[in-house]
Amino acid sequence: MLYWLWLSLACRSGSVLPSTLLKYFGSAENVYRASPEDLEEVDTPFYGHEKDLADKNLEKAEGILSYCRKQKIGIATPSDYFYPESFRPLPNKPIVLYYLGNFCDFDNRFTVGVVGSRDPSEYGLHAAKRISYDLARAGAVIVSGMASGIDSAAHRAALYHESFTVGILGCGIDRVYPKENAELYESVIQKGLLITEFPPGTAPMGRNFPVRNRLISALSDAVCVIEGSEQSGSLITAEEAMKQKKGLYAVPGSIFAAGSAGSNFLLKVGAKPCLSAYDLIEDYRASYPDLAGALSLFGKKEEPKKKEKKPNLKKKIKSYVFPGAQRKKEESLPPEYDFVMAGEEDSQGKKPSVSEKIPAASPLPTLSEEERSVYTALGFEPVLADSLVREGQTAAEVLRILTKLEIKGLVRKVAGGKFVLADRAEA
Repeated sequence: MLYWLWLSLACRSGSVLPSTLLKYFGSAENVYRASPEDLEEVDTPFYGHEKDLADKNLEKAEGILSYCRKQKIGIATPSDYFYPESFRPLPNKPIVLYYLGNFCDFDNRFTVGVVGSRDPSEYGLHAAKRISYDLARAGAVIVSGMASGIDSAAHRAALYHESFTVGILGCGIDRVYPKENAELYESVIQKGLLITEFPPGTAPMGRNFPVRNRLISALSDAVCVIEGSEQSGSLITAEEAMKQKKGLYAVPGSIFAAGSAGSNFLLKVGAKPCLSAYDLIEDYRASYPDLAGALSLFGKKEEPKKKEKKPNLKKKIKSYVFPGAQRKKEESLPPEYDFVMAGEEDSQGKKPSVSEKIPAASPLPTLSEEERSVYTALGFEPVLADSLVREGQTAAEVLRILTKLEIKGLVRKVAGGKFVLADRAEA
């Protein structure tokens, strides 16, 4: 173990040099024992690490090993059987992984990387929660980067369903970043896995996150980008996914929203549109037979494919509509519950923790005709009450109806005096 630690410290994280040296010398111990003359025989650039490789002092490696044992931090190397197989083909695979939690059988689990903006819109948060939750219900493993915004929403959605989730860090395993995610860290450790290639004590520096992103895509069968600007780090993850020949999906956003420019661009260059978790499950259920049982979650059945001469576009479009959007029949709505993010207030003003289970609510209350007309006009994109006014109504009447719907937990008021459907997921 000491030689693996020494090699990972001698070369920066994300470098191809360790893999090249291992291929030439056969083991980390052989690299450690190689003389400067032996290293000169390797036909590869050393990126300025010659001095570090010539330093045979193991004191720092011993200190890290001792610290990890005391703190019960796991260490995995390519020599371990549970080291993720999907990391091995990487030319710059991590030589050491520090982890807390437990590894799962990634080879036999459908794994989806869910990434996006750290400062998402209401729409982006709703999409992240809904898609991640439905994927978790189907049995998928959710992988993300533990950052604020979309990453945190994806992890929490998986935890809400008590499903396995993996957080890949851009800092040391002993550093909580952002600090407000301390509770989320503990929950992921208890019910999933936290991993990083950066040694303990490494600060969350900007240059670490692009390096980290290659591991999110490598561990995943597919990557889904939910909102991202033109400068978003999630585009780096998307680029890595394309290099690694992983499935790439993006949630469409408004063409007028700067925060969706990156994800919309991905759709333009070949990413598949993700309108619901069903899109991913449908594409991968042949590879993961267990996903076939998840079709019932979306009202689908496992049937042999039939060639349609005249596709029913109305029927196809209907299958993509999110629950609650443009509903005409109240009885078609399933039993629902409030899905509240940690730190957010629910309808009683309570702020639940990520580990707190929010009890299921009763089925959708009976709605009057006027309430139904306003409810069905709302979606997951915040709108002003004025835009919901129909012929024969006044703005005051619409506000009164919205207030009643808000009391029933069906509608939520957000910034700017706008209204949006309450974020509700099927039980």
